[in-house]
Order: sequence, then C-alpha cells, then structure tokens
Amino acid sequence: MKNRRAIRDGEISNVSDTALWVATFRGQEGERKDAAFHDPLATLLAGTRGRQIAASMPRSAVVAWAMIVRTAAIDRLINESLATGIDCVLNLGAGLDTRPYRMALPSALRWIEVDFPNIVELKNSQLAERPPACRVERVELDLSDRSSRKAVFAQLGSESKNALVISEGVLPYLSNDEVASLAGDLYSTPSFRNWIMDFDNAGKRRMPRVWEKRLRAAPFLFQVADWFDFFKQSGWLPHRLITSAEQSAKIHRPYPFAFPLGLIMRALPAPVRGRILSLSGAVMMRKQEPQARR
Repeated sequence: MKNRRAIRDGEISNVSDTALWVATFRGQEGERKDAAFHDPLATLLAGTRGRQIAASMPRSAVVAWAMIVRTAAIDRLINESLATGIDCVLNLGAGLDTRPYRMALPSALRWIEVDFPNIVELKNSQLAERPPACRVERVELDLSDRSSRKAVFAQLGSESKNALVISEGVLPYLSNDEVASLAGDLYSTPSFRNWIMDFDNAGKRRMPRVWEKRLRAAPFLFQVADWFDFFKQSGWLPHRLITSAEQSAKIHRPYPFAFPLGLIMRALPAPVRGRILSLSGAVMMRKQEPQARR
C-alpha cells in the first residue's frame, strides 16, 4: 500500500507538475560538494509533492543529470547576454525557476515571468518575503492563448529596447504549430532580439515507454527532424551553442552510471558518446534581419 500511495502521490496530473519535478532536482544540486549552483528556494517551492514526483519517475538519475546540465548552460548564456546590454528578461513558462534570487543580476534589470495562474500564485506566496537581485514581475498567462500572448508581447515589447526571451523546458509540451506560432510572434516584436532555449536535435523520436503512462497528462508534442532548421523558418538562427557534452565536462558531471542508459553510454567509445551528448544542450537564438531572410 505504501508504494501504491507513493506512486499515486507522485503522478503528474498536468504540465505545471513538471515544474515541481525539475525544481526538486535543482534544489538537490546544492547538497553536493561539487554543486554547479545552489538553489535552496527551489526546494521550498517544490515541496513534498515535488520530491514524490521525482522519486516515483523512472530514470531519475538521468533526468537529474540532464536538468542540472541544462540549468548550468542556460545560466552561462544569461550571463553572457547581460554583457550585451539586455534591459529586460522575459521568461516564458518560467515554472519554479528562481534565477532572479540566486544569480548576480543588475538591480535595474527587469525580469518578467510568465506562467499559469497556479504557478504564479505559488511563487508570489512563497517568495513574498524573499528579496530578488533585480526587479521581478509575474504575469498569469497560458502560452497557448495566442490573442492574450500577443497582447502581452506587444506591451512588454514597447517597454523594452533589448529584451532577452527564455523558454527553458517549455517547447516540448507545445505542438509544432504552436511552437511555430510562438516563434513568429516573438520575431514580430522588435525589441525581442535574443531567445535562449534548450534543444534536442536528435530528430523525431517517441517518448521513452517508461514515461508514456506517467506523462499522459503532459506529453511531449514538439517533434522535428532538424531543430535549428525549424526555427530558421521563423527567422531565428543559432548564435551561441552550449552542448550537453560541453557543459557536463565544464562542471565535471559525467553521464550517470545508471541502468540501463548509463551502462550503454559508458560502454560507447568516447567520440560516439560525445556526438550523442552534443545533440542536446542550450542555445542562444538571434533574430535574423528581414532583409537577410529574402
């Protein structure tokens, strides 16, 4: 009965639950002596339910590795972007990300988080007494609501000169048409010039069978043969790429020795393993000027 209860409590019932899942791994990272970053507020936000989800999901060690590598890579891209004069960050589907509280950011920077109302309410209540490093605002919005999304983009775009967009762990849950529409709307906003996202360029592939049932309420929908070619059609080109292979080496975090994927990966020749791990990572996309698209 205890195991059945744990699995029931750890079930993912909607996309928002995946934010609890990811936040748990981010919080646990700080417990390591070789931590790539420290995020104690992630543990606070994930709570007991986040720990239950993380504990009940298959391939936990592999997912944790991927989340930490991804987070650290995007941290690097954000820091590099700040040197270019970014005046605003728009974090789409921000989930339980707490970068404005844990990163050294300019106090004048405007950081806007967009997500479902339940996520915004949770963060507003739990972080009300926690001082961020910069100006933080939160907007309640379902990104699939295009009319409302375009209105938010138009307003925020008019209030910034050089905005950075982030969509970490968001695109897989949108359909190809929804991602194309989002990319087009971002491109149409003049002050949105740079866009950080995680990527998986391994081509079209189905979700692992061990996850299909567990993620029925939050399936991976975005499937493309070539990730970067897809976004090129909407005017976005890769400007700065950090692969999982590069970032894992930088933070000295090899692929976990976990059955069965870890054993398979460790058995592969190093060059082959490196090529596989270079198919994913984080990327800074930059808007292609209209005349260059002709």
